[in-house]
Amino acid sequence: MGGESRRTLYAAVLSNVVLLVGLFVFDWNPRLLLLLYWFEAGVVVLREALQGLFAELPPSDEYRPLRAPVPLASLADVRGGFRPTRWLPPVYPRNVPYVLTGLIPWAAFWPLGGLVLSGLVVSWLDPVVAPASTAVAALAILLKQSFETADWLRTGEYEAVAATGGVSRTYLSLLFVLAFVAPFVVGLATATGFPRIALGLVLVASKVAYDALELRNPGFVHSTVFDAETVGEDSPVDAPDGEPIAEFRTDRRAVVVVAALFGVLVSVFSVTLFLVLLGGLAGMLVGGAVWGPPRGPAVGALAGVAVVVALRSAVQVVAGWVMGAYTVYRVYPDAVVEYNELTDEPQWAVARGNISEFTVADGRLRSLLPEWFGIARLKSYSGDDRLVGHVSDPEAIAEAIDATRGRRPGSAS
Repeated sequence: MGGESRRTLYAAVLSNVVLLVGLFVFDWNPRLLLLLYWFEAGVVVLREALQGLFAELPPSDEYRPLRAPVPLASLADVRGGFRPTRWLPPVYPRNVPYVLTGLIPWAAFWPLGGLVLSGLVVSWLDPVVAPASTAVAALAILLKQSFETADWLRTGEYEAVAATGGVSRTYLSLLFVLAFVAPFVVGLATATGFPRIALGLVLVASKVAYDALELRNPGFVHSTVFDAETVGEDSPVDAPDGEPIAEFRTDRRAVVVVAALFGVLVSVFSVTLFLVLLGGLAGMLVGGAVWGPPRGPAVGALAGVAVVVALRSAVQVVAGWVMGAYTVYRVYPDAVVEYNELTDEPQWAVARGNISEFTVADGRLRSLLPEWFGIARLKSYSGDDRLVGHVSDPEAIAEAIDATRGRRPGSAS
């Protein structure tokens, strides 16, 4: 057993020892153990979502394009990755939409299951209040999952998988049993006079058995759709060698403004509207409790909606920054290339002979926009048109493309 596996083993042993200490020393309720198991189940999904960002291989064609509308789907087309720090492997922006595909149903289901386990939303279970001593168990769980991630990165497993998102059916079944079946069984056993300590030992033994299976056969229950069967191939971009005759960088002011406004729009006109309404409902309840009627609920609802919209817009700004802030349009004698300096990869290339037209947006709309808000469209004979946006001088790009006419491919400028 390697050093990484030993660390994971020690962390698993520690987390289960903490459960036994809580059971015998702090007299924990058996349902509190279920609540801790539920907490760990949620942390596992978050851990694998985080790992998914580092998956090096592209998804297979069955998962591209994304069939269901998810936030930030445009990131799936970003080529290449970047290192957030020198001691971590590259993060691939294309993985973000697939990670969100798994997190969205988890975010909808996991809090509800936690409320059921705690007994706060059902009448047939007594509420369970977690004592301060459970913080030790939570820390042990976080430590174990941190070692899992560290081992996954050290062994280079991220080099052989693709992140395609989605919580697996097997894992969803286990979550359903844990949230809605196990509390009923535990409550029934308690009602029949089954010794509390014995019931707690059964639950801890079940957790020990699960951890042992996981150590002997890692990933025997995948929490997410995340295996070698989802790996596809990435078609390369045929970018010219040599130096371009001209380069044009995007204006980051335009990148931020467009992304922020787009984030506000998708908050209202997409599936995010559900979260906006949920934020308004939560704000209304909090505002009514804090300030009282009649103004409290209204102010709270507006604040809740504003917070969700602002967060969605901020997320869109981050995505827009990754896609556009480092973009350079390079004009070669034989092609036009969009290059992302953050991921250090060409995003697309259109051969000079395939360019049918380069159209700059003009008219009244252009006159109303700032000078750094330039937009153009590169049209090709093959029908694969490209948007050239966030540039301050699109006319200069048109002139550079026109200047390549009559040049021999690869000739000096």
